[in-house]
Amino acid sequence: MTELSADAGNALRSALSAEHAALWVYGLASAFAGEARVRDAIDDAVAQHQRLRDTAERALRDAAQPSAVAQPAYDVGEPVGDQKSAIGLLVKAENDCEIGWRSVLENTEDAALRGTALDGLTTSATRATRWRLTIGQQPATNPFPGQP
Repeated sequence: MTELSADAGNALRSALSAEHAALWVYGLASAFAGEARVRDAIDDAVAQHQRLRDTAERALRDAAQPSAVAQPAYDVGEPVGDQKSAIGLLVKAENDCEIGWRSVLENTEDAALRGTALDGLTTSATRATRWRLTIGQQPATNPFPGQP
């Protein structure tokens, strides 16, 4: 892929921004992860978010479009003081990624980019569901992932 429409580029930058924020949030959450299974799930999620981030950056670079830059910190909106509140924040980060990747799906016809966007949307939706189940949040699933 070497061309991106303006809409596709904007959507991809939004998804990339969400991936940057998610990686930051996962770093914060790891400080509050008390259970080994939660730490393992965080490690797995970080690897997947890094992969999607790198793919989005490469697609923007290949299309000679500007990238989204990671911020040094992000406003989490509410205090995080334990594992449950940290996981609640992870759900929000995954929801933001879902919205970003769904927007990419809606704004490009490029098969490779659509595949990446579908991967990003489905993995974020799956992780958000697992995190909701971990903290007992109901409903655990969102019937329309990525809907703002």
